[in-house]
Amino acid sequence: MSTQITAPTEPDMGVAPRISYMTALSLAETIISESTVIPSSFVIEVLDHAPTEPVIRFYFHRDPAAVHEFADERWMNVTTEPRNDGSVYTEARGGLCRGVLVTAWSLMPVEAIAAVADEVAA
Repeated sequence: MSTQITAPTEPDMGVAPRISYMTALSLAETIISESTVIPSSFVIEVLDHAPTEPVIRFYFHRDPAAVHEFADERWMNVTTEPRNDGSVYTEARGGLCRGVLVTAWSLMPVEAIAAVADEVAA
């Protein structure tokens, strides 16, 4: 009788990106179906140098309030950063969910900020 010990196999790096995409797509479907705010678009990234670390980036067109609401639903941290051109970038980041990094963002250009300020003042 002989005993054969096998070492765990390394993931096939040709299959890893496909699995990452499918995992991220499934998570995006779940997030969108459960969210009270719907993003304008989203992008899934699986980079060549990190094939097992997918990222979903949800974009909310000129709607930082939606980013905050989205973040509240998912216990994400929100940062707001004024840019040199006067625009304001809002981003939400959370930890990994099912091995996927989830972010949400919005950019308010100067013109849009001025239009909102004019509406509030009126």
